[in-house]
Amino acid sequence: MARTFSAEDEEQLRQLHSDGLPRNEIARQMGWSLGTISNHARRLGLDFDREAVRAATDARQVDLKDRRQRLQEQLLDLAEHTMERARSRYLLTGFRQTGELEAEFVPEPPAKETKDFTLAASSAITSALKLAQVDAGDEGRENAQGLLRTLGEAMTAAARELGGDDADEYGS
Repeated sequence: MARTFSAEDEEQLRQLHSDGLPRNEIARQMGWSLGTISNHARRLGLDFDREAVRAATDARQVDLKDRRQRLQEQLLDLAEHTMERARSRYLLTGFRQTGELEAEFVPEPPAKETKDFTLAASSAITSALKLAQVDAGDEGRENAQGLLRTLGEAMTAAARELGGDDADEYGS
């Protein structure tokens, strides 16, 4: 059987609204859809302050950007530490034929471990770069376009110097 928005629901909506809760939180607490809460709030003359929501959203975005930047720094530190491990003394362990544990320091890790360290560092760097791209947004795209434009112009100039008039054939 379908639920109907009762007088008790109206009173709860008024109370939660007067407590300063945002529409989404009211809908969550009351178990109604956003549209239902919006419609009944409008009918009851209740308004949700969009500026407060916008300010809260902006503050949340600033907090998330700060977290992403901290994560980028941690990932780059991890990559740097991992690469140091790939180039430093390494404790090589194994068992002798007698079953005794044998350990020996070698100047650098064996090839497989060096490869593993390098892949881990590369993965951390890639993740840090992806986080940086999130914050770069339109400015990052503009910078990339400018870089590509400059690179194209430099390649055209080099083609002219090396090949004479043939450079015009390639779009210069």
